[in-house]
Amino acid sequence: TARFDLLTESQQRVVAETAAEAAKGRVPLVLNVSEQGTRRTQANASKFDDLPYDYYAVLCPWYQLMTVDEVTDYFVSLADSLARPLVIYNAPWVCNQLSFSHLRKLAEHPRIVGCKDVTASLSRTLDWPAAERRAMDFTYLHGSDLIATSTKLGADGFVSALSNFLPELAVAMWDEARAGEDAKAFRHEAQFLRVAAATGFGPMHSCLDAMGRHRGLLESMLPKPLRAVGEGTLRRIAGVMEEVGVVPC
Repeated sequence: TARFDLLTESQQRVVAETAAEAAKGRVPLVLNVSEQGTRRTQANASKFDDLPYDYYAVLCPWYQLMTVDEVTDYFVSLADSLARPLVIYNAPWVCNQLSFSHLRKLAEHPRIVGCKDVTASLSRTLDWPAAERRAMDFTYLHGSDLIATSTKLGADGFVSALSNFLPELAVAMWDEARAGEDAKAFRHEAQFLRVAAATGFGPMHSCLDAMGRHRGLLESMLPKPLRAVGEGTLRRIAGVMEEVGVVPC
């Protein structure tokens, strides 16, 4: 949860460099370069063209309501001009969230190669069959914690904030669902979701920060003005993690 919206330009650069160094070319890398308008996004992306990223991710413009044609022009212009192919970041908290039909239309562009779709809907992987997506060379990444369920329904991958703090469970669900080990996959999904409930004890990112601190993964991940949870909430979150467990059981 890199909080690109709250980090300075120099901090964004450190995050991008650190991730690329850690990956060492072993996996494809996607970098979020979102900004408000076409020229601002182009300028922001150009600052990272020297790094070994495979794709740029871009959120819909989120400040001012735009027409469908304007949003289409935004993504098409970026796909035509950026140094990397484009992954659309579709999120419900922005005012220009894409409809399913709009997303499918944009996917026809050869340099729009995937989406991170944050939605509670589990039907998109059914309405948009994997064979059709693969024929378009398009990847559907579901922004969901229902990793086992959505994998069985055909999602190509996931972007789950909680998986940063419970990577063992997230990988287990993914591997088991793909291998047809449904009983294990859904048992671990239930375990994952029981821990996920603790992210509702306060602001989500503050609760995730508490989880990371409890596991010894970080000292703090909250740029100002975000605040850490209080000690009482921290103990509640830690209690859930210890009761439920953070590794596959």
